Formats: sequence, C-alpha cells, structure tokens
Amino acid sequence: MRDVINKGVTEDDLIKSVRSAFELGWNNIKLYFMIGLPFEEDEDVEGIADLAYKVVDEYFKVPKDKRQKGLNVTVSTSSFVPKPFTPFQWFGQNTMDELYRKQRLLKEKIKSRFITYNWHETPISFLEGVFSRGDRRLTNVLIKAWELGCKFDGWQEFFNYEKWMKAFEECGVDPHFYATRERSLDEVLPWDFIDVGVSKEYLISEYKKAEKGILTPDCRQGCTGCGITKLLKGGKCFNE
Repeated sequence: MRDVINKGVTEDDLIKSVRSAFELGWNNIKLYFMIGLPFEEDEDVEGIADLAYKVVDEYFKVPKDKRQKGLNVTVSTSSFVPKPFTPFQWFGQNTMDELYRKQRLLKEKIKSRFITYNWHETPISFLEGVFSRGDRRLTNVLIKAWELGCKFDGWQEFFNYEKWMKAFEECGVDPHFYATRERSLDEVLPWDFIDVGVSKEYLISEYKKAEKGILTPDCRQGCTGCGITKLLKGGKCFNE
C-alpha cells in the first residue's frame, strides 16, 4: 500500500527509526495510517496491526538499561478521502459500512496492552468525501444545513450527521453521487476547467501505476513530466 500511494518509505525505515527512539529513552510512539485506500485488501488493514506489533517487539530488543519503562504505541487511522487534481480523484470512497467493518477488523487484531487504537469518525469522512469532489449543486445543501443548525462541525460535540442528511434530502441531492461513486477516466469532472499545471493525462498515468504498485520518483531526481513546467518561468522544472 505504501507503493500504491507512492510514499517511498519502507518498513525497515520505520523499524530503524523507532529503535533509535527507544535507545534514546523514548517510550511513546504514535503511528498514523489511512484505511479505505484504493486497491486496499483486508490483509493490508491487518498489516497495520502486524506493523504495530513489530514496533513493540523492537522495543523489547533494546537492552533494559537503554530503554525507558512504560511502552505505549498509539495506532491512529483516518479514512481516505479522494481529492481533485490527484491520481485518485476517480476513486469511489469506501462506504461508511465498509469503513466501520475495516475499523472493527483492525480493532480485533490489536490485543496487546502496549498498543492503543484510535480512529477518525466515518460520518465526518463521508461528508469530507462529498464536498471534496462536489459541484455547484452542493451550494444549496450547505446553506440548508446551516439553516438547520449545522455549525462548528469541526468539533465532535457540535457535529450532527442527521441534520446534514436532512439537508441533502430537502435539496434533492444524493451525497453518494459525490462520495462513493466510482468515476470513469473519461468523465467530465466539475473542476476540469481549472488548470493547476499538472495534466489530466499525467494523473491518469499515475492512477494506473498506483494500481500496479509502481513508484514514481521524486521530481528532484528528474522530471516526471507532470506538466507543471509550463507554469514556471522559462518552462524549467524545479531540478533544472
């Protein structure tokens, strides 16, 4: 999955880093992951727990006189939200039921007293998915939700999912059309008229490479042909 999202980070990188931290006296490690990514399988979700256990194992490999007592590894997951102008802008976001299932799957895999699991609330992720790839029809929904009392939604105690769903219903808008629907690569997208420099052809190429787990190198190592150079002075890439 790290290759799918083009992270370019290996498991060895993480293990070496946490070992150095343990040897320097740190005993609290926070690991951040994302679930619901494109092309994700259940084994990828379970792999998050496996990796957390490897971090715990690495702690106990460090001599007692070099490590601090009281290990706590915190695993946090957020739910993937597709965004415009990215290779995954065509991807259908996981439904809330599917995200709940993956959260339960991971929670059941974590049994160690040294590991704490936290997760991002899926209704909020769903709304983020709707508005991240929405069009002008969502304007009325936004106004209606405000009229129904939806304010300060960034704070969990103020967030009211039912009011948002009522706003969509009263405006005759299906939120799943924006969030969970898979788009075809030739679909005309609401933001296609905006030129951010990176070509749509390049994003499609990156989407197909992600499906195969093929990494794209950092552009500082050589131009990858994204198209941004046409917006730069002299038409030169950053590494030139």
